[in-house]
Amino acid sequence: MGFVHKRGFIYLGKKRRNPGRYIYSVLVIAVVIGTVWAYLGQGPSRSPSVTSKKTTFVPVTPTQAAKPKPAPVEAGHKVMLTVSRDETFMGILQENGVPKDQALEIMERSKAAFDLSKLTTGNELTLLFSKDRKTFLGLEYEIAGLSRLVVCIDGGHISARTQRIDRIVKSSSADTLRQVDLIVKRGDNIYGLLQACGIGFSQIRSLFTSARHEYNLADIVPGHPLKVWVTGESPKRLEKLTYEIDPVTYLEVLPKDGLFKARTRTRAIETSFERAQGTISNSLYESAVRSGLSPEIVMDLSDIFGWDINFFTDIKDGDTFTVLYEKNYVRDQFKGYGKVLAARFVVQGEEHLAVYFDNGKGIHGYFDEHGKPIRKLFLKAPLNYRRISSGFSYHRIHPIFHIRRPHLGVDYAAPMGTPVVALGEGRITSYGRSGGFGNAVTINHPLGYVTHYGHLCRFARGITVGKRVCQGDVIGYVGMTGIATGPHLDFRVQYRGKYTNPLHLEPVNGPPLRGSILAKFKRVSLKELALLDDRTIDKSSFKMSKSG
Repeated sequence: MGFVHKRGFIYLGKKRRNPGRYIYSVLVIAVVIGTVWAYLGQGPSRSPSVTSKKTTFVPVTPTQAAKPKPAPVEAGHKVMLTVSRDETFMGILQENGVPKDQALEIMERSKAAFDLSKLTTGNELTLLFSKDRKTFLGLEYEIAGLSRLVVCIDGGHISARTQRIDRIVKSSSADTLRQVDLIVKRGDNIYGLLQACGIGFSQIRSLFTSARHEYNLADIVPGHPLKVWVTGESPKRLEKLTYEIDPVTYLEVLPKDGLFKARTRTRAIETSFERAQGTISNSLYESAVRSGLSPEIVMDLSDIFGWDINFFTDIKDGDTFTVLYEKNYVRDQFKGYGKVLAARFVVQGEEHLAVYFDNGKGIHGYFDEHGKPIRKLFLKAPLNYRRISSGFSYHRIHPIFHIRRPHLGVDYAAPMGTPVVALGEGRITSYGRSGGFGNAVTINHPLGYVTHYGHLCRFARGITVGKRVCQGDVIGYVGMTGIATGPHLDFRVQYRGKYTNPLHLEPVNGPPLRGSILAKFKRVSLKELALLDDRTIDKSSFKMSKSG
């Protein structure tokens, strides 16, 4: 019997059909595929060949064994704060749960980059912790305006380096913080400003409530800086807020335990002494400003010598002044003027000298070179006036009635609305309409003096009978109420019930310094008077640091 191929079928001999034709076809195909597979290489399921060589086992020591590397601890919690006066690096770390030994080691390892025992008041410090707050991972400390120290802790390894600060800060916690610098404008409120930064209402409400015991953020003032740090992810989180209350004091708000913690902080002040002098050719104000003196210092001079010098009638061309004053800086930025420390006026050949003194026990103010207080019981005048339109007289011809009538005071001509101040400390005994005297205020003073202020257009806010006023407090404004031909102040003084000429008031001083207080004043005044005459500090200065 043989095989015969015909039309794709396999036949047996004598032209009989083979019933197992499909089985033979499959076998033939399988043999062909297996041969090709073996020729091309091993398939994915083929087992590796086993050689007949003897396998040698080498023992592996523990040091040679590959240890699984632990995953790095992810930073997830930041404590952002500002260094306050008297705070130390050790104290800050221990307050935030860092062991003393670890804090000491960080200080030692970082010393080559920066000495952390010399933190500066007002600089920013950020502490980085793991998400569970159990592992301290490092810190960032602002050294100066454009430089910071970065300390990283990886297990037992501590590394420290300094780097330049960018406006957008990428901290070690891998969260991008965006700093937004704002200046409060008229009509702004804290809700609107923070919402514009992407902060949600619930966070703003929590911040507002938490800060209220330190500072009411409803009272933010136009022109004051406000800084906000927010996270980059959405929803945004407030990580820090600072608001400048004044040039030295600021509010700092940080998140804590799901809420916020607010503190008022004080920056370190660097004070410089500066000197200026000039000759008066027209008015004190114009001459002083022309010589480079700040208008603020000019007004201080007017206040200091206001008891002895009438700056509207006494000052003449050729009179001279010299002044020593403070300038305050925070981080090398000018933040305003301090006190006038010493000043000298030579008016028509007569020298007037004032030195500031504070014994730290309640005695402070300006004194002459002998320790007598400059401050008198009364000012020279209760306002800044242009001229005296009518003096004290028992026989004046009245300008309206044209009859002889006593004028027991002094009329100071001044523009409508010029502020009128209390001549000295006292208590208001009456105010209101007073016949031809118009709107008037009466004040009782010590030692039997009474002062009267008439023809006011209106009274200062808060004026009530019985209210105590200090020397220089505004009590009203120049007007022409009552019987008057023009705006002026009718000012009168009684002494023990009798009217006296206000221009002839004898200056009444307080008690002079004595004993050990006078000796201390002499030492202080010797130094300040030497600086007052030191031309080397004109428009330059030497500096000293202090805390405000």
